[in-house]
Formats: sequence, C-alpha cells, structure tokens
Amino acid sequence: MKLFFITVFLFASSFAVFAQQEANIYREFVKNSQKSNLPDFSYAGYHYGELAIPSVTKNVINVTEQGIKANSMKDQTKEVQKLIDKIGAEGGGVLFFPKGTYYFNMDPREKRSLKINYSNIVLRGEGNTVDGTVFFDGNQLTQNDGSPWLSPALIQTGFNLQNTKSFWGLDYPADATYRSKAISTNAGVVSEGIQVAEVLTQIFKGAKKGDQKLELKSTEGIKSNDYILLGLYNIDTTGTLIKNILQPIQQFYDFEASAKEAGPSSAPSYQWLVQVQSVNKNSITLKQPLRRDFDLKYKPVLAKAPMLTEIGVEDIYIKSAWAGYYCHHGCEGSPKYQSEEMDYGWNAINFCRVANGWIKNVTLENFTSPIYLLDSRNVTVKNVNFLGFDGHSGIKIYSHACDNLIENLSFRNSFSHVLSGEGNAYGNVFRNINYQALSGQPGFFDFHGTNDRRFSAPAENLFENIKGMNKISGGGAANNLPHTANYNTWWNIELADFNTNNSELFYSWRLPINGLVNKNLSHQMYPKSILVGVYQPQFKIGINGDTSDLNNQWIYTENLNKGKVYPLSLYDAQLKRRVSENK
Repeated sequence: MKLFFITVFLFASSFAVFAQQEANIYREFVKNSQKSNLPDFSYAGYHYGELAIPSVTKNVINVTEQGIKANSMKDQTKEVQKLIDKIGAEGGGVLFFPKGTYYFNMDPREKRSLKINYSNIVLRGEGNTVDGTVFFDGNQLTQNDGSPWLSPALIQTGFNLQNTKSFWGLDYPADATYRSKAISTNAGVVSEGIQVAEVLTQIFKGAKKGDQKLELKSTEGIKSNDYILLGLYNIDTTGTLIKNILQPIQQFYDFEASAKEAGPSSAPSYQWLVQVQSVNKNSITLKQPLRRDFDLKYKPVLAKAPMLTEIGVEDIYIKSAWAGYYCHHGCEGSPKYQSEEMDYGWNAINFCRVANGWIKNVTLENFTSPIYLLDSRNVTVKNVNFLGFDGHSGIKIYSHACDNLIENLSFRNSFSHVLSGEGNAYGNVFRNINYQALSGQPGFFDFHGTNDRRFSAPAENLFENIKGMNKISGGGAANNLPHTANYNTWWNIELADFNTNNSELFYSWRLPINGLVNKNLSHQMYPKSILVGVYQPQFKIGINGDTSDLNNQWIYTENLNKGKVYPLSLYDAQLKRRVSENK
C-alpha cells in the first residue's frame, strides 16, 4: 500500500509544500531484497545496530587517583599510556578523566600519541564542553618520512596489529608476474608496499549475493565470531572483475592507473571485512549476507583479520594547538613539510582495526583530519561536534571500513572533504548530519576512489537525512579514480544553496582536463549511484542537465527536486524489518 503524507517546511520565511510518498525502490526491496539494487544498510553500527552502546561500569579507574593531574600544563602522554597498557593487560576497563584539561604530545622533538592496543578499553571524560574534560594535543604528528596520509592521531588504536607506514589487505597473488611501478602524487609517493593479510583458505563452492554460507577447502584456524577478509582476484588481463565492480564502465582513462592495471596485475580488487557467525566441518556461516556473487572464476579466498573490540571514546572535548593555516594540499609556495602538516598532521581519533567500538559525545576543535575509521567495522560514531579552523578531511571511512554508523554530527567548520570515503569501504551509514560552516565554505560529499592499487572504490554506502551539504564532488589522486563503485545511496537530502549558474549535482576534479564537465558526464565517475528524495528548496538541481528523474545504466533517481520520501529513514526501516523477521 502506498503511503502518502503532506509535510510543510518553513524555509526562508516562506512555506514550501513537499509530498512524501513511499519510494518505489524501497517497495521493490521489501518484495525481494536479494534482487534489489538498493543495498541493505541495516547491519551498520555497534553490534549490527541490535545493541545499544553500553555504559561500562567494570574496572573504572579515576586517573587523578593514579598520579595524573588536570590543569598542570605537564605532558602526561607517557603516564596515561602506562595506564592504558596496564588496564589492557588486565582485561580492560575504563580510564575516567574528571573535569579539567589534560596535556598530551607537548614535546615538539618527540611525536607521541595515545596508543590503544587492547580490547575492552574506554577513555571517558566528564563532559564534551570546554568546562568538561579537555584533551589538549600540543604538536603535529605528521609522518614526513612516508605515507603522510596515514599519520597517527592523538588517539590511535591497533598499532600493534597495523603500523602507520602502509595499508593492510590482500596482496597480489604470489604467481603474478606483473608489478606496477610506484606512483607519485601531490600528497607523496605511493609505493608497492602493503601489510599483507594472511590467506587461510580458498572458497570451494560458488555463492550468490544474499547467501551467508560459504563452503571452504578448510576451516582450520577459523572460529565463531572471528573477523575475516574475503577477497576476489582479477583473473585476466582485461580486468573482468574490476569492470564488474565498476559497471557499466568498461574502459578506463590512462590516468586511472589502479583500475587499468588491475587485470594485468591480477589485483584482488574486491576485499570485504566481515564476521563469522558459526563454523561447521567444511563451511562457515557469515553474520550477514554476501553483497555480491562469489564466482569461483575469481579465485575467492578467506584471510585472517585480527581486530580489537569494545573500544570507546566518550564525553571528551579534544582540542589541538594547530594554528589553522590551511590550503588544500598546501598553499602556493608552501614547502612539502608544511603542506603535509596542513593535510595530515593534526588528527584527533583514528580507530584502526576496531570492531564493535564507539565514539560518542565528543567535541573536536582545530583538527585538520578529526576522525578516521580505518579497516574497522561496526563502529558507531554519534553526537560529535566539529569546531574551529577549516581543514582537510572531516570524518573518513578508510580502506576496509565496513558497516560503521556515523550519526548526529554538527559541523561549524568546513573541510575540503567533509564526509569522505576511500578504498573497499562498504555498507557504512552517515545520517542525521547538519553542516553549517561559519566560514561559509561549501561542504562536499566526497569519495576518493581506491587508496591502493590492490583495492577498488567505495560501494553501497548510505547518506540520509543530511542538511546543508553541497555537491557530490569527489577527490583522490588521479590514479585512484573513478571516485566510487556501485550503489552508493543518497536518501532524503536537503542540499544547501550553491551556484545556480551550475546546478549539476555531481562534479569530478579530473574531468575538466578531459572536457567532460561541459558534457555533464561527471556522474559517470560515480557509477550506479542511487538518489532518492534529494532536493534543494530554492532551485532545481540537475544530472546530465536533466532535472527530472533518471533510471539508466549509470544512475537511478527518484523524487529528484520534489522533497523527501517515505521511509524518512531508510536505515531505521531496514533495521526494524530485519530484526522483526529474525525474531
């Protein structure tokens, strides 16, 4: 049954009436989710959205009773690190920081971050305002000697599982004879190095999208609740797999080196970080259905993915000493070290290799890249305020970041990439976000394509109930394009007013060089995007010059320029449906 509502919005002292009706693509999903192009986003969040974030009461340690002093102006990084390691070795607990300011990383001759290398650790403050608990970061943490984009954050997890020098994931197959050369970009040189995930076994029988059972050659070394990395390889020089992932794209520009070389290098372009539910004699059952077919011709494998769990950062105001002099990838004449500091030197929180963790009730002031979720899954980020100087990347789902829930964010500053994704990032949900930068700078939905030539671009991520953002305008090095893979979804998005002389919603920085912007083909750098209930109250946005709904091989839109649709929250509706069906 079609639901129909009339909602009245007050905008700019005038009334605008928009119809809310049940989206056709959602009705088709309800009929047959396995055949629907609309992804199931209901697995995002802490424990798949099925459990509330806990209020941990076990082993709560007041740091001021352990020699840590607030408001002392003394660098206490080493002392707090000892406490983190102590409670970690004891099985976990809460480090509670009463109101006051705590100083970290204050010595410019040393670069010190707080490293969490144990599960079950919570850093808890007593309020996320300047009158509450304040963590002060005194110096930049730029890695000028390599991979500056992976520079550590003040709070950095998983360092013992994965260092900050290179990405982690599946490598080229051992018998591959082709090796691409290192690539130089504006941000630095990307080498061939990678931290290699250990392959445990091959998948013995093909499986279809929606299946949860996988037949394996061996289940040795795999246990229930383990985290694993599933991979598919390109098996011919034409890149059949990467073309399937990026369909309908069948040819690549010369500058799209990662995609173009995926076939000749036998790259493991599809890599999915997922959890095992149960293990049988020769098979496993996954916690959630496969996102795509696992055809045996792509030589599917299963690799180890050790993770930290139940890590939380909550009720803290985190501020840095960054002076805020910022230009994207450096100002004209900026030396290399200064450009790298602007983009990567001031990072607040990096959850690396965390599953079922949380960041909540946190304020972040004066960070160029406040939050990374790197190779993490089922992390919930909620109730976060972004303040201070404009910077590089607001919140980023990075590498194998899957099924994370990012909600209830408020931006009063701007970033070159406000909401950003890069690499094999799947199933992440951004929702209930208000962007209102005091600087007046526009805020962009951003995708950076692949972040390593073994990977592919982000797919099946959801943006919903977001207000004040601007165009879909991806970044990323030219070799990592196109910006996305398939079925990234924008749902009930109220865009901000932007240049009405160019009402095209999609933009790619690389296409002006090829003359394709004038042909309105930027949306093809984001293949098979889904847009439902996307509008701008003051004027009509366009896609390929068209302001009406489109449904073709490149894009699906519904209710474009007409206002919101039902369900108002796709994530809530899908989660409620899944949980009720599993009772």
